[in-house]
Amino acid sequence: MPSSLFVKEESESTKSNVSFSSAVGISSLNRDGSRSAFTPYKPTTVLTNLQRGNVQTQTPAVLPERSIHQLAAQGELFLQNIALNESFDPNQIDQDGLTPLMWASSYGQLATVQKLLNCGASLSAIGDSGENALILACSAGHSAIVKELINNGASLDYKDQDGNTALMYAVYNNHAGCVQELLNGGADMTVINEALESAYDIAIKKRSKQVR
Repeated sequence: MPSSLFVKEESESTKSNVSFSSAVGISSLNRDGSRSAFTPYKPTTVLTNLQRGNVQTQTPAVLPERSIHQLAAQGELFLQNIALNESFDPNQIDQDGLTPLMWASSYGQLATVQKLLNCGASLSAIGDSGENALILACSAGHSAIVKELINNGASLDYKDQDGNTALMYAVYNNHAGCVQELLNGGADMTVINEALESAYDIAIKKRSKQVR
């Protein structure tokens, strides 16, 4: 993955905290520290340009050549000829198993998400750490994208490798808009993860009044 990435905002607000490099203490039951950090307790780092650890975030720069995944994250994928070619694969994965739809969903690029879905992007694609587009959108708090993914048939109660659902990520990160969209779509609050916690348990533990 390139070492830096400049993210261009689309019309949807991206003021919510999308700092996947921030680390929150793990309080789950005997969680193996060598496993993926992609849990509600420690957000994923695979979509950042930082190495794992406490690294100061630097002002990113635009690289001369950008992958389709970077372009999707920047909302510029469909401004490039590459997305107009017959050979364009909307489900092409990067080194972490992530698709352009996952990148666009994580970085709040609603128009790009819509166009990728129209091109046949898969909602069931899963990254190397078990993440999918809906989980990434919920982690970052992009409720409009969450609604779009749900309307296109995203699996509401899919569990990642630690048994966490998109609702758990939305609850843990206090993204009330995402929680509402998931509940409106029929997400199950009673699903239990490997730490034996449901989304409701997580909300209680974090004293999150906005999402209870």
